[in-house]
Formats: sequence, structure tokens, C-alpha cells
Amino acid sequence: MSDASTVVVVGGGVSGMVSAMTLAKAGVAVTVLEEHDTIGSPCHCGGVVSADYGEKIRIPSPSSIELNDLYGFRFTDGTKEIVVRSSRPVAKVISRERFDEHLADLCEAEGVQLVRSKKAVSVREVDHPIVVDESARTHSAEYAVLAGGIADDLGYRLGLTRDNSHLLMSAQCIAKKHADPTVASVYLSDKISPEFFGYVVPIDEEHCRIGVASKRTDVLSSVQLIAKKEGAELSGRPSLWGIWTGGPIPRIRRGNVFTVGDEAGMSKATTGGGILFGALSGRATAETIIQELKGTSLEAMKSSEALVSQLRKIRTIRKLLDSVGPQLVMEAMTTVTTGERLTKYLETVDFDFHGDLKKALRTITPNVNLLPIGIRVAHHLITGLFK
Repeated sequence: MSDASTVVVVGGGVSGMVSAMTLAKAGVAVTVLEEHDTIGSPCHCGGVVSADYGEKIRIPSPSSIELNDLYGFRFTDGTKEIVVRSSRPVAKVISRERFDEHLADLCEAEGVQLVRSKKAVSVREVDHPIVVDESARTHSAEYAVLAGGIADDLGYRLGLTRDNSHLLMSAQCIAKKHADPTVASVYLSDKISPEFFGYVVPIDEEHCRIGVASKRTDVLSSVQLIAKKEGAELSGRPSLWGIWTGGPIPRIRRGNVFTVGDEAGMSKATTGGGILFGALSGRATAETIIQELKGTSLEAMKSSEALVSQLRKIRTIRKLLDSVGPQLVMEAMTTVTTGERLTKYLETVDFDFHGDLKKALRTITPNVNLLPIGIRVAHHLITGLFK
């Protein structure tokens, strides 16, 4: 048996839902195949977004989605620390489950056919896609949008490949901890994660999310180490997923099949955050499809190209950070800059579009420690970038 839609979207996460909603609002018939019974579950996300994320993605969110406002960050290696705090909220902590459920409600209100508990297993053809689900039912469409996340391989099997050397394992646990709910902690330590960082994101005054991403360390052990240093009590089962730091994949489209969100590498390489960029990539892809259906796609392509350009700049910063290493980054932050300069940077930089490396370098304060630390950083950069 076959179902026909103009567009079939695989995956009911942020990028898939925003794609579907944008298409449906333009009068396009859309079917979304979501492998899980419950939208937003399991939750694989730290849940930190920019304070103005709703304006950027043009989707107002009810207050029940937003759990907490963040005014600053505490950077630490477990011994020394530096705290940077803004006079205004710079980020929000949200419930990813509620956010995804909200997007699903908006989609269904626009007429999207949302099919739960139905995993897509293959895509036949690319010019006139036919998506096959696990029950062998086929879903024919003019276009297919693959939004299955970092673990999905449908795009890979179509030649839309990615370099998995940039894929990190991540673990996160909920923990009980009394602390300032307006400041999140970032652990920069080679012991905790030699390639990335650990984090403590406050949900409220008594609970937080503790997470780590890494390739070479046991992420669950690192989560426990952070919890011990923070005096936090872990609760519930840990959530495990992949973090992508490789930037946009070289090719995100084949024929009339697109990849979006994490599956297309559309996440911040510096933090692994994919909510906002997943939404923006979903919208850009939907607008491209809409304009192609109308016979023109120039403006939508420009939007997508700008998004890819920004993510590539952020990827360059990630490469520099990887070459230096978190421990030396932490040492540099505490020796060649000041809290005042970092605060000014925090208050002026865009939480998401932070690909301006020059602005970050302006936080450096000339002092007697600049030359020796600069030599060490340069050595790490040279040896790291030219391996």
C-alpha cells in the first residue's frame, strides 16, 4: 500500500517539525514519520538556547517551555575558575520535551499528518523519493526531508556522507544541587574531556543537568567526577547520544532528498548545540522546496548558504580549540584576559552566531604572561592543525 504526499519528512525533532510546519503553512501536503511514540522522547539535549531564540526561529513559545534564565557562565578546570556574568539574560534553559511537543501541536494545527511509532528504513530513488517504513509501507512524495538526527543513516546510504571522526559520545544526568540558578558551569579539563568540555546547567535552585562529551574518556565516569566536585547527587538514568563537531556536511542534497539539522551537520561545533540551527536549516530547506515548487529558489538558497557560512566559521573556532586543548584554554582565560573583558564579550556577542574570531581575540589583555602562554598556544596550534 502507498501513501502520497508532496513532502515526506523523516524525524519529528526540531528540524523536521520546523520543515513540516513551514511547508504546511505554504499549502504543501506533508507527512512526518516519527519512530517514537512520544514526541520529544527520549531527550538528547542540554536544553540551552539563546535568550532570543524564539525571535530567531520565528516561533513563539509558551512560558511552560522555559525553565530558567542564564545570566552568566563559570569556567573551571575543577580547581581554579573564572566567572563571567552579564546584566541581562544571555541564554535560556528549556524543556526539550515540551518544546518538541509544542512544535508537534503547531504542525498538526497546520494540517501536517504526523505518524508516530513509524521508523523509516530506506529511501528509494532520489528524484521522486519513496520512503519505506518498518512495516514495508511506502510513502511517495515529490520531496523527502531527512531529519532523523545524528544516528540516522538514511542520508549516508544516499551518499550524503559525514566524517564520523568528528562525532563525540555524550552523557547527561539530572542531579540534585543547591546553587545559583542563573549561572551555568563549563568544565575545561583534559581529565574530564580532552576534546570538548563538561557542563552543569541549572534547571532551578535545586536541580541541574550535568553532561560531558568526549571521544577518549569514559563520559559516564566524567559525569560522576563533575558531580563529586559540585557536591551534586545524580538521579535517574543517564541519557547517551552523539555530539557532532564537524560543521555542515559537504553535500546536504541529492536529487529531491534533503538532509537537515544534525543529520546535515547543522549544529554549533563549539558547543554541539543544534536546536536553533536545526530549526533554521529546517526552515531554509522548506523555503527552498516551496520556491522550487513555484519555479524559483534563488532567495531560499541564499538563506541556506548564509547559514552554512556561519557554521563553517564556528567550525574553524572549534578546530582552534581542539588544537589547543581545554586545559590550556582554561589557563589562557585565567592569565591573559580579565573578567571585565570577558563580560563585555558576553554582553556583545551573539550566543548563537559567534563565528567572529576577531571579537573573541579582543578579550586578550596584554601582560607579562602573554608571551609564554602565547608561545605554548602557538605550539599547540601548529602541531594540532598540521597533524
